[in-house]
Amino acid sequence: MAILPLFALSRYFSLVYMYWWVWMGIVLWAGYRLFLKYHRAAARIKRAHEWSIGERHVVRADTTLIFLKKKMSISPIWFIAPFLITLAVMFYAWRSSSEFGMVMGAQATGMTLLFFLLSLAFRRMRTKVYSDDSTINEGLNRAQRRYWSMLFLAIAMLDAVFAAAATLSGLNTLAHFGVVWHTLIAIQAVAPLAIAWYTDRKMNEWSRRLVEADGQPFYTDDDEYWINGITYHNPNDRSMLVPKRAGLGLTLNMAMRSSKVLIGVIFTLVFMFIAGLGIFLVREDWMAPRLTVGTDGIVHVQSPSYGYSFSLDQIRELRLENELPEGMRTNGVATDTYARGHFRLKGWGNTRDYIFKHSPPYIIIRLAEEYIVYNDRNAYDTRQTFEKLRGKLPITH
Repeated sequence: MAILPLFALSRYFSLVYMYWWVWMGIVLWAGYRLFLKYHRAAARIKRAHEWSIGERHVVRADTTLIFLKKKMSISPIWFIAPFLITLAVMFYAWRSSSEFGMVMGAQATGMTLLFFLLSLAFRRMRTKVYSDDSTINEGLNRAQRRYWSMLFLAIAMLDAVFAAAATLSGLNTLAHFGVVWHTLIAIQAVAPLAIAWYTDRKMNEWSRRLVEADGQPFYTDDDEYWINGITYHNPNDRSMLVPKRAGLGLTLNMAMRSSKVLIGVIFTLVFMFIAGLGIFLVREDWMAPRLTVGTDGIVHVQSPSYGYSFSLDQIRELRLENELPEGMRTNGVATDTYARGHFRLKGWGNTRDYIFKHSPPYIIIRLAEEYIVYNDRNAYDTRQTFEKLRGKLPITH
């Protein structure tokens, strides 16, 4: 039943998008409440029988190891480099009135800020004690810290450099932009997971050797600090990051104010991304493109996010078509109702589409290196636009 409204709202993708997030929020909230209910019941049984599930973590740590761990980390000062790059991108975009550049610069600044805060949090990560041999502990913790601190800075730099390259080169106007974008996203998604998996595997391998050689490490039972089975909350532990009870990675100590600030920043960035995409979709759904010709002979295709202008002298051919060749989107938006942005159509190559699907005819404008495809919501308006445009041409096409 929950998916039925999706079919009713399918004409407007922005409404589908908002409905999906509301539905997902309700599902996550209900699932969390159900999980919490049974976690508390299981916790009571565990306490009654003195059971412990999962890894028990060390709360205390050697002060010398903490000092060495901080000394080996990459200084947060290095984050000045990606910050300066992203600020330069935003300044350039502001001077050139580039909406795309402003979005790229803001996104890169937000990501740099996020990884900067993670780097600061990592400086307060709990030192894991594997053995009573401080030399071995020092080596393990230094290796783990080095991998993670380098990763945060590398991702921030990668995002900042890409934002600068895309803005300065006008990458968004190229047909292969979508491929580059998706490749970058894939790299940024896979690289942290790969480094995290490698680090965790090496730590486990070395710790197993340590246990075999030196006996069991020192642990303390902190079961009561996992207040809902997921969140760690221990005001007596000054570590901001601690290993998860099960699985790969680290989690925050939510008793620390800095942890709450970091979570707030993350949720704010996520909300801004979701809201920004929602605004983008609303504009595309409710603001239809318009094609007009100015007195100076410039043709303007007004579109919320993919507007374009060209002169009448650039038109090589002008015609109406009832069908379009197959193709693929390279940088734009395409729903069941409309398609706008950069596409590559079979036999035509690069095109800029501003069309309502299944509403022929389509105005085909061939320029020197690309095609412009346009139509209005109904056939009568499309023909009227076509005649007005043809009447402005210096010669008959």
